[in-house]
Amino acid sequence: MTVVEKAKELGLMLAESEEFIRMRTAEQARQADPDAQILLAAYNTARTEISARARREDVTPDEMQAIRNDMEREYGKLQKNAAITEYIGAMSAFNDLMRGVNAAIASYISPEQGDCGCGGDCGGCGGGCR
Repeated sequence: MTVVEKAKELGLMLAESEEFIRMRTAEQARQADPDAQILLAAYNTARTEISARARREDVTPDEMQAIRNDMEREYGKLQKNAAITEYIGAMSAFNDLMRGVNAAIASYISPEQGDCGCGGDCGGCGGGCR
C-alpha cells in the first residue's frame, strides 16, 4: 500500500469519526438556525470594528482592556445560542482529534518532536506522542 493510499484511508476514517460527524451535524444545525446566522453576522461586524480599534498606533492600555472586554461581551452573545455552542464544542473536539493525528505522524517523521509536552497522560495530544 502506498503512502497516498494510506492517507486516503486516514481521510476516510476521519470522515467517519464521531468527531467529524458531530461537527458536520452541528454545522448544518447552525446554518439552519436564523438566530445563529444573525448573531454570527453581528459578531463578525463587531469583531472587525473592534480589531480596527486595536490596530491603532495610539491605543492606550486602558483602551486595549476595553477592547478585550468588548470582544468578550460579543463572544458571550454567541454562547447564548445552543446551535453555536454545539458547533464550537464539536469543532474543538475535531480539532483535538486532528492535533492527535498530526502529533502521531510527526512522532515518526521527527522523533525528537515526539514528546508533545502532554506530561505523559496524552490528554492534550490524543496519544500521538507515544
